[in-house]
Amino acid sequence: MSNHDMDNQLQKLSQQMNPANQVYFEEMLNYISPDSTTLSRAKREEILTDLAKKIIKNQKKAIQAQELFGEDAVAYCKDLIEDVLMRKPRTLKDKIKYYTMIPWVALTWLFFIYMITGFMGKWFEGELEYTEINASTLLLIAVLSIVLIEAVTRFLGPGPKEEESNEVPRKFDLKALGIYIGVAVVLIAVFMMLGQLMPTFTISPWGSLILFLVGVVGHIFIFGRRGK
Repeated sequence: MSNHDMDNQLQKLSQQMNPANQVYFEEMLNYISPDSTTLSRAKREEILTDLAKKIIKNQKKAIQAQELFGEDAVAYCKDLIEDVLMRKPRTLKDKIKYYTMIPWVALTWLFFIYMITGFMGKWFEGELEYTEINASTLLLIAVLSIVLIEAVTRFLGPGPKEEESNEVPRKFDLKALGIYIGVAVVLIAVFMMLGQLMPTFTISPWGSLILFLVGVVGHIFIFGRRGK
């Protein structure tokens, strides 16, 4: 869709809003512009169209845009763009998919490592090396993978082009980092205790290979599909 067509579509959507919502949406439109964000044109079109449709939908329920997104349209858009650039989910469906995908990928590559070490045993020692795995280890890796990704996106993820604005750049949050580290330490301690209670099973390199392939295929067909 060309910029002209995009502007026409957004204008038609804006005309369906009441005056207060039109003013609010205009602030969003001005903020999510090519000059203020590194988002692609297609992504800006998707975001603005989605915002406009949400405003119209809730307007029919007598819910104003300010009630839906907050008093400050610019502040909401700033957080929205930052989340999009970090690829963080915003809807419940996306959050479920996102936080399921992280441990799925982590465990997939864990079994890849088990597979490699198992077959290396065959290569160097003449027999396959079987691996004993405690169920608590799998749970720990699944949970820690989420904590790690959250920490990485929180402290290393890209943000809006703050250097081109008059806003003060976001400061490094040492307290939040300490919280992430503390959570990780507590989780490790808890799962170490659970390790004495949860079952242990043995897996062969072939079993690890099968689980790895299932993980890869599942990632492609379940998590690899993107909405339009």
